[in-house]
Amino acid sequence: MESPSLCWRDRIKAFLENRLFISAELLIAVMLQTLQTVHLISAALIYLFALGWLSLCLRKSGWRQLGLSRPTSWLRTVGIGAIVGLVYQAVSIWLVVPLLRQLTKEPLDLSQVTTAHNNVSLLILWLAASWTWAAFGEEMVYRGYLLNRVTDLFGHSRAGWVIGLIGSSALFGIGHAYQGITGILDTFLFGCVMAGLYLTGRRNLWLPVIAHGVYDTAAFFLIFLGLYP
Repeated sequence: MESPSLCWRDRIKAFLENRLFISAELLIAVMLQTLQTVHLISAALIYLFALGWLSLCLRKSGWRQLGLSRPTSWLRTVGIGAIVGLVYQAVSIWLVVPLLRQLTKEPLDLSQVTTAHNNVSLLILWLAASWTWAAFGEEMVYRGYLLNRVTDLFGHSRAGWVIGLIGSSALFGIGHAYQGITGILDTFLFGCVMAGLYLTGRRNLWLPVIAHGVYDTAAFFLIFLGLYP
């Protein structure tokens, strides 16, 4: 006979995996991102991280299961991540952003970070933020948590993963609305690249974490030196 505790665990697990519950969970994530966009909350990432942590706890899972685990080769992971980050930063500066400017007729708004020009203290501050808040925080939330939850909703087929990639990247882009419409689109495309890196790297979060950190680091050094176009 099945024990009562095991029966209840199965019921809770089935409830958490129900598409209605997943839809409600994702709706909360969209609402949090929207509240930041309309300036009712200042940092949706904090609330999204808490939501992801609670979701994983209820499922008796953790960030390791979403990819924050030791890679097979640290040297290969760091090398690929660094190359992707540097190459995409160059592609973004010289190709993506100029094309988006022509499309939207609006510049990329980097007014929040351009104060780091010739300011060592602010450079150090932004570099610290880029490797904690951005590289770890955003990759854990958008690529680790949200991409997987959207895919849970639409199914673990190729189409489901593509929808998860696009959906999580769209929320990531909207989270950068302070950079203007050009910034939203640029960040959306960057999110797609990071999500693609995550999926092709067998869902190991260290690849996009390193790529994201290197990407931001390159941008801040260019801004500091006054070389960012």
